[in-house]
Amino acid sequence: MEKNSKKKIKLFVSFQKERLWLEEMAQKGWFLVNINGGMYYTFEKGEPKNMMYEIDRFNLPKKPTLEEIRHKEFFMDMAEELGWKEVTHNEALTYYFCKEYNEEDINELYNDEESRRHRAKKFSSFYHKKAQEMVVCVTFVVLIDFLTMLLSNILPELESLLSWYNYFVLGYAVLANSLALAYWKIGKKTEEELLLDRQEWKKKRENTKCKKKLIFTIRRLKRFLREQEENGWILTDVSATKYYFVRKEDKHQIYTMDSKWLMNKRRKEKQEEVIKDKKDWEGMNNDWQVQSLKDAEEKGWKFVCALENRAIIYRGDAEMVEPLNNAKYDNSLRGISLIGAYGLILLVSGLVGGIIGFVSGMLGL
Repeated sequence: MEKNSKKKIKLFVSFQKERLWLEEMAQKGWFLVNINGGMYYTFEKGEPKNMMYEIDRFNLPKKPTLEEIRHKEFFMDMAEELGWKEVTHNEALTYYFCKEYNEEDINELYNDEESRRHRAKKFSSFYHKKAQEMVVCVTFVVLIDFLTMLLSNILPELESLLSWYNYFVLGYAVLANSLALAYWKIGKKTEEELLLDRQEWKKKRENTKCKKKLIFTIRRLKRFLREQEENGWILTDVSATKYYFVRKEDKHQIYTMDSKWLMNKRRKEKQEEVIKDKKDWEGMNNDWQVQSLKDAEEKGWKFVCALENRAIIYRGDAEMVEPLNNAKYDNSLRGISLIGAYGLILLVSGLVGGIIGFVSGMLGL
């Protein structure tokens, strides 16, 4: 005998994907009735229907205004008039609404830009506040750790006990900062996707993708991008390990990477003055990038994206572009374009510290 209810555990970062999943469940005859812990879903069996789901938040600040107190009541009345009913809400006060699909009706609760912006801001503010709370907690714990260090100097017999607290603080700081960063990124991503209507989100989902990959050499990077091009995708943006693509319109596209070092190599070969600024420690002076763009456009390349002032990726038609740099540099490491300026400083500092520590240990200092 078939059960009339069932439970599923599923964790979503994207509310749009969660909504799509709930609608697919309804088409199979399973309808949402409750959510616990943000990922423990309870469904009841019924006749399969084409249902639409929406979400919103209704948490009040500690000192709400009259408008904020009444907002939920006004919204619920308006939603009910439009045919939407409240299903449930989770512990984070995210409310779920549903409505049976009607081709002649407006099937989105947030069907204008202003209402979508207002909702998106509520969700991003919630996650960003969580991130700030994590940072405050870390600051407080580190302050307590500092006080315990002072206490251990006063009471040496507590040194062993307090040293364990130091390990706890280190672990907690790493975990809390990781959570703060995660909350911040989720808030930003949630705001971006909730600003889109249903059709815009579906179109973006079908026509864009992100690939995670750690690539160290320029040759391997160009080969990877070429493989994606052959599968129907062209690059739009890059981070250290993430590559963002859209469905391509152009055919036979190839890529090249340029940097300040490579640009100055070209200038030296032409016996021209190299571009440098001794005062520009962080690479913010874009003179080299301006020159790189001129060189690239002269040879038929199109700008794709820049990597934090350190490198530029170009794209062009394989039959039209001329090589920007000598092919022998294709085997060179992406180097600083991978780890970033601050990452390089940390890496060098760690190596220098390790060498000093090793030499000091060998000399018995």
